[in-house]
Amino acid sequence: MQFEVVKDILLSDTLVPDIFLSDVMPRLPSDAVKVYLYCVFLSKYKKEARPEDMAAKLGMSFDTVKAAFVILEQEQLIIRTPHIVSVTDVKELELNKLYKRRTTSEPEQVLAQSAGNIKRNQCIDSINKIFFQGLMAPSWYTAIDSWFEAYRFDEDVMVSLFKYCYDNNALNVKYIEKVGATWSQKGVNNHWELEKYMEACEKIRNIGNKISRALRLSRKLTSYEEKYLEVWLNEYGYDMSVIDAALERTAGKANPNFKYIHSILTAWYKEGIKTTEQVKAYQEAAPSRNIKNTDKSKVARRDNFEQRQYDDNFYDKLNESTIVRKERI
Repeated sequence: MQFEVVKDILLSDTLVPDIFLSDVMPRLPSDAVKVYLYCVFLSKYKKEARPEDMAAKLGMSFDTVKAAFVILEQEQLIIRTPHIVSVTDVKELELNKLYKRRTTSEPEQVLAQSAGNIKRNQCIDSINKIFFQGLMAPSWYTAIDSWFEAYRFDEDVMVSLFKYCYDNNALNVKYIEKVGATWSQKGVNNHWELEKYMEACEKIRNIGNKISRALRLSRKLTSYEEKYLEVWLNEYGYDMSVIDAALERTAGKANPNFKYIHSILTAWYKEGIKTTEQVKAYQEAAPSRNIKNTDKSKVARRDNFEQRQYDDNFYDKLNESTIVRKERI
């Protein structure tokens, strides 16, 4: 015998896992969310629907539905074959990510790692309470664990990483991973190194704002322009006074840019110039250098040569040749 519940669609429900709502949905485009929910609904009733039918039902274009299918496949939310679309189990996917095969370990290894694991677990628990109100999705645990291994951060640096991204309204995996990779590349591992790095960033930001106002850019500096600043401050050792002297050289330029300023500062650096006093002395000596360079490259012009001397014999020969030409004519 077959048992079934007869229920009108008006009274029925389509279940969506909480893990989808908390962890997956925030990173999906709105159109992909609509298509996914409709796929869940259709799969529950084992209905058939062509992409063009779904487009008409959801008020989308055919291309939008196709693009949504591609996104859902990339997120492993559906599996497509030429004739069947299967909706995957989101909870099972997350469990597979979290599952680790148990292996045997030496007692010494377990004891050595236990203290570190306690601190790490306390750190993750703090992140969950502070930034997720105790509702952090399981995938975050896996991500944080992998960042600890990849970046070698101390626990307080990891908390600071989340706070930095939270303050910038960007508490998502991709942004946190990008910031964490940047900190790691800059040699940040502990709180002291983080403070030093943040001070350097603040200095670059302040000087960048001054340069933007001086050049009337009306925008924030790009990452490429900030790299120029890092060279001027960290490699060349220049302060704002020297940089400001270089900015004065852009007066009269139609479109002054960082590449032009960099060429000026690089020339000064190669000349051993470190202070504004040396800049002033270098600029005052510029006219004399230009005069010397002009003398070396001066080209001979009219009247700028030694007069040639001619004797009577030269003029006699010139007269004879003139007479011969006239007789021939």
